[in-house]
Amino acid sequence: MSDECRHEDCKKVNDLLSEFLDEELKGAVLLELKEHIEKCPDCHLNVDSVRKVIRLYRDATECDCPVDIQIRLKDVIRRAREEETGR
Repeated sequence: MSDECRHEDCKKVNDLLSEFLDEELKGAVLLELKEHIEKCPDCHLNVDSVRKVIRLYRDATECDCPVDIQIRLKDVIRRAREEETGR
């Protein structure tokens, strides 16, 4: 935590991180968080890291899975469900 940063400000960023990244915050709360993130290297790094993880996840889930793997995966899921239900 940087010298300019107060612990409660960092906690607020962490508590509202999801809403911040989803652009759900408005008004004074949004401005307060943006100002803090710009001034606090730790929070800036944290927000940037989470954004990168989200981007990597989205990129990874958009790839096409080969048809043969899709068929085998569906078969494994079907068998697991059958075992759960006792069929």
